[in-house]
Amino acid sequence: MTKAFIGIDAGTTGCTVMIFDEAGRALGHGYKEYPCSSPHPGWSEQDLGAVWNGICDASRQAVAQANLPDEAYESVGLSSQRGTVCLLDDRKRPLAPSIVWNDARATENAEEFARHISPEEHHEHTGMQLSPLWTASKIAWLRDRQPELFNEIAWFANGQEYFLHLLGAEKWETDPASLTLNGMMEISKLDWSDRILDLCGITRDRLPPVGIPTGFVGTVSKEASEATGIPAGVKLCRGAGDQQCAAVGAGVIKQGLAEFTVGTAAVMVAHLDSLDRIQGKNLWWGGHGVPHHWNIEGAAFALGACLKWWRDTIGSDEINLGRDSGTSPFAVMVDEAGRAKPGAGGLLFHSFLTSQVTPYYDAAARGGFLGLGLHHSRQDMLRALLEGCANEMRMVVDAFDSDIAGGISELRLTGGGTKSPGFVQIMSDIFQRPVHVTWERECTVLGAAILGAVGAGAFTDVDEAVGAMVHIERDFEPNNNLAGLYDDQHQVYRGFYEAMANGGAYKKHAAFSEKHF
Repeated sequence: MTKAFIGIDAGTTGCTVMIFDEAGRALGHGYKEYPCSSPHPGWSEQDLGAVWNGICDASRQAVAQANLPDEAYESVGLSSQRGTVCLLDDRKRPLAPSIVWNDARATENAEEFARHISPEEHHEHTGMQLSPLWTASKIAWLRDRQPELFNEIAWFANGQEYFLHLLGAEKWETDPASLTLNGMMEISKLDWSDRILDLCGITRDRLPPVGIPTGFVGTVSKEASEATGIPAGVKLCRGAGDQQCAAVGAGVIKQGLAEFTVGTAAVMVAHLDSLDRIQGKNLWWGGHGVPHHWNIEGAAFALGACLKWWRDTIGSDEINLGRDSGTSPFAVMVDEAGRAKPGAGGLLFHSFLTSQVTPYYDAAARGGFLGLGLHHSRQDMLRALLEGCANEMRMVVDAFDSDIAGGISELRLTGGGTKSPGFVQIMSDIFQRPVHVTWERECTVLGAAILGAVGAGAFTDVDEAVGAMVHIERDFEPNNNLAGLYDDQHQVYRGFYEAMANGGAYKKHAAFSEKHF
């Protein structure tokens, strides 16, 4: 009988649930979108009830599509947002919306941290650059700005342990692969940092203990089974943070391998056998989904969000064309961009709609079209949008080559943004390096399923599971004739950012927005 492994990815904009067999073939798929809210400029919050309803809805879809007998199901593995903090009472019930990873409210608290620990020392200690985007600064913000709520909070939890709890988990633990964007972990020990917790104003008794990815935590409860359609009694296992799951689902479990997930955010992850491999500080370091190992990461926080912004605000033409042709608006956007010449007639797009992350870590940075002229067409704007996203990704790729001894020997691309060959080719051309697209694009949910399968004992370890369930579908080679054009474009793209940042324009704009909006 087929053995079935469930992966759940409770992402930022929606939940994906997939069911896989032992060879990594998809048997069932479900998806449910849900919103974030932004009550003030730079804020990003989410209703945990809406996320749970999304998990339940997507799970019911996947189980119904797979149409398997209950006894086929072996395990559930969960991937969740990292750096999104759940504010829970002593019965593990939400007291307020979660504060999402891309929330930038805590700038002053990060500056306060810097008076107690230097940015260099913070990076060495936690693996993270000192930034208001990490959970630590947001907890300190709650302490200072909403003390009544802060004092009422019993648990500052991640989605990983909270949603496993709702599914029926008996063990209340987190793991190093879910803590990377918290900025609260002592990287050498893969455990909470008491020094950083002191800066936040909390102690370990308000945080889940740290276990390992793949850890068995219980079984699906009767109540969760009724809500999700997943059979009661199926083994529940910790997966990992979303990007560590994506790395596992892309087979990035050896030194030299890296993957770039192109989703709402674009996050690049490489495997690290040892922290000794690190030779620069443009990236951040965390625990891998492979137990007792590390990874190194960089990110652009608004890649897929840029495309969704276009669709939702000025994309009515693409929505209508997609509906008429039976394709998605995003596929139409890429096709339209392909009708413009490479370089988009000199038009540039900065994709920093929420911030610039790697390599500048500038929470005040924002996006925009640059060099827009009367001669530019809608197709040029779409081309510039895609090229701008790829140029921000290139800044991340370049940082990996400089920061890891030996660099990156193979780059794999995953996520929904890789479903269009045209967009992937633009990435390869701008990176000027080969890229490899995985057979299963939804590597995050596959990685969660793999870690769940290992935790349930279906495979002896992650290496064996990846060998059975991960496959490469297609290779892309860069167009060398475009190397000069895109090298020049990238220098201008980066130069525009540095001129505005160094001149203080982003900070002045942020102060203006905070004052008036």
